[in-house]
Amino acid sequence: MNSLTPTQRDRGLQRLRRLTFGATAGALVAVVGVSYAAAASYAGKSASSSTALNTTTNDSGTTTSTGTSQSSTTTSVPAATAAPTTGSSGSGTVTSGGS
Repeated sequence: MNSLTPTQRDRGLQRLRRLTFGATAGALVAVVGVSYAAAASYAGKSASSSTALNTTTNDSGTTTSTGTSQSSTTTSVPAATAAPTTGSSGSGTVTSGGS
């Protein structure tokens, strides 16, 4: 195997730096271009609708709504549930492996 002279080695390293920089810049341009194309092709949905509702809660805890809504689709959000709690009972001994 032939050894490179210091000048040849420096030129090779410079060439490698340019190649690395070019590949990085090209990848960045590609990511930005694909992101822009994806954003332009899917604009999403506008959720702006004017809603005027009056809510009242009676003594039994039932909520009633009256008013008008310009939205043609109504979705119901389920009530939040409490996080499970853990209790501690037992010895808590764990045995792994064996001999």
